[in-house]
Amino acid sequence: FNVFQRSDCSQEQWQAILDDASSKNWNPPPETTAAIQEVLRLGYKDCFYLSENHINGSADEDLHVEGMAEDSKNPGATCWVIKPLLRIDYAFLSKGYENARVRQYQRVMDDSSDHFPVVIDLALPALDQSASETDSTGMSDETE
Repeated sequence: FNVFQRSDCSQEQWQAILDDASSKNWNPPPETTAAIQEVLRLGYKDCFYLSENHINGSADEDLHVEGMAEDSKNPGATCWVIKPLLRIDYAFLSKGYENARVRQYQRVMDDSSDHFPVVIDLALPALDQSASETDSTGMSDETE
């Protein structure tokens, strides 16, 4: 989308964005955008806010990706690697996946691009409820 919204930022992050805009003699950015609002209105869900690391306040070390940021309260900036200020890269869960669990949302602090990659670990409902890999919630331990 290359858009961002204030609700993804801590007060400190938002102030850094305002200060950056001011230093360039730009108007302050809007606090939300029509693009994000439309995606949410259509029923897509932001994976960060569904993630267990956000809900529980800590990351699952078993799902750790090398170089991951410890994002739990706010999703953290995905752009720019040189001066990270903005979260403009999202992962949304579409309709039909209401029973999926977002086990972890991770930002990988890798400078091979001007954006930090976002990695999502999902637990999808098991197709065969009798499978031994299914836990008590009916979710498979397999991640994609």
